[in-house]
Amino acid sequence: MRRRLVWAALALSLALNVFFIGGAVWIRMHVPHGPGGGLFAGVPPHERVEAVARDLSLDAAQRSAFDRFIRETRQETKQVREANQKLGDSAWEEMAKQQPDDDLLHRLFDEISANRREYQTGMTRSLQDFLGKLSPEQRRHFVELVRDRQDHHGPPLLRQLLQ
Repeated sequence: MRRRLVWAALALSLALNVFFIGGAVWIRMHVPHGPGGGLFAGVPPHERVEAVARDLSLDAAQRSAFDRFIRETRQETKQVREANQKLGDSAWEEMAKQQPDDDLLHRLFDEISANRREYQTGMTRSLQDFLGKLSPEQRRHFVELVRDRQDHHGPPLLRQLLQ
C-alpha cells in the first residue's frame, strides 16, 4: 500500500511539473515580451499609431488630426525632457557641493515643475483638439483605450504612442 502511495505521489508530482513547464513555454511563445511591456510590447512606434488609428476607424481628416497630435506631442515631450534633464543635472551638481545653495536648488526644482505643468497643459489642449475631431463613439473608445490598465507593469497607452 505504501509503495502505491509513493508511486501515486511521484506521478502526481511529475504531472504537475509537466503542466507548469508547458504553461511557461506557452506564455513565452504567445505573450509579447518587449521593451516597456504594455499593450504594444515590442511593436515599433509607427505600428502602434497605425493600430490605434485602425481601431478607431479614423477618416482622412481625423487621421490627419491624430498624426498632428502624435507628432506635436512627441516633439514637446522631447523638448521638456531635454530641458528638465539639464536642470536636473545642474541640481545634482549643486547637491554634490560641500555647501549647496538652497535657493538655487529651489529655483531649479521650481523650473522643472513649471516645465512639466506647461507641458501637461499643452498636451491636454492638443489632446482635446484631437478628441474634438472624433465622433462621440470614437472619443469614448479612445478614452477607454487610454484608461485600460490591464497591464499595470507596462506604460500607459499614450506613453506607448509617444515613444
